[in-house]
Amino acid sequence: MAHHGALMSAKTRWNPQFWVRRPEPTARNPQVGAACSDVPRMQILMSSLRKGAQGLIAVAIATTMLVAGAVPALASEFGEPVDYDLVFPVDGYNDFRDTFWDARSHGLHSSQDIFAKKMVPVVAAADGRIRLVNWSRSADLNPARCCSIVIDHDDGWQSTYIHLNNDTPGTDDGEGWGIADGIAPGVAVSAGQLIGWVGDSGTSESKTPHLHFELRNRSGILMNSFSALVAAGGNGQGGLDDPLFDNRRTLAQGLHGYDVRRLQQVLDTIGYEVGGIDGDFGPATKAAVVAFQKNNRLEPDGAVGRGTKNALKSALDNGGGGPAPGATTSRQTVRKGDRGDSVRELQQELSTEGFDPGGVDGIFGTRTEAAVVDFQANRSLAVDGIVGPRTWGALRPL
Repeated sequence: MAHHGALMSAKTRWNPQFWVRRPEPTARNPQVGAACSDVPRMQILMSSLRKGAQGLIAVAIATTMLVAGAVPALASEFGEPVDYDLVFPVDGYNDFRDTFWDARSHGLHSSQDIFAKKMVPVVAAADGRIRLVNWSRSADLNPARCCSIVIDHDDGWQSTYIHLNNDTPGTDDGEGWGIADGIAPGVAVSAGQLIGWVGDSGTSESKTPHLHFELRNRSGILMNSFSALVAAGGNGQGGLDDPLFDNRRTLAQGLHGYDVRRLQQVLDTIGYEVGGIDGDFGPATKAAVVAFQKNNRLEPDGAVGRGTKNALKSALDNGGGGPAPGATTSRQTVRKGDRGDSVRELQQELSTEGFDPGGVDGIFGTRTEAAVVDFQANRSLAVDGIVGPRTWGALRPL
């Protein structure tokens, strides 16, 4: 994949000739000047159903590979951090942090907000084809819903770009058009190609301009793209949020996701049997939660809200139900996406034990995660790719 800097020539960067007024109202679109609104729920549902069908095909292929003896990859879960090769979608100075687990009025944010000034170019994150412009496949580009774009990647993934500019430059009049010339449903685009400009359209009117960026895998599952954006050259601040403790979603039986996997890892670390660390909140996980709640004088309802999360965090920080023999809570729990001295120490220990983390650079990437998974399997530990007290203890008891 070519870097977008090589693709963005002077002719493709924004200039006044690309800037046009909104199309005139038509019988089909009488509200041309109206502000953008939320993503249509039915359209998202239908898109998810279509992606779900693709997911079933992917499962069948994966099953065939397993029978043939191929090594399976770790399953993708809602909110899982992902190393995905992409071009950073904002081509200019920007600022962002991990906002995937942030709360919004409609629930979880489930995306990354990349803050930049209005009119900073937005480019395609990957090679693909435009699926929707302003939540429509219509040739008239649905100007009443300006301004957003959805791209189906050539590899089956999908990226979404929301809050593109809808103002005349230098104003906040809602009368502009933030979609680049030639961008329309069905049009092929290249990674790094100009598709629009940063703005404050839709639910961000009168708020700080930014790009709302979503990344879905081949099964239509929303992934946490923070690490991928940092790797692509973005100047993201801090590390990944903890999917359990920095997440306001209340967990309960029947839910699935990376935050559930993290809950199971924490319960297992402090001595509660969860029946496997698989990201599925089943009866065994609920039983472990209820047992923890009873032991900590919490309402034993099996739901993990803020109170139970706070108690879990305290138990984890203080050793909980007791770590495995030889383990220590002085070392920081680390996982994919983390950076720093604890990761560097981990990589050194893995190398000493004969598991190649891909270098000792203090960055917990795909190679380091694979080495951790191999080590955990070799030592009969819970295989989750997360290095907590038990894995630290097995690496080098203190």
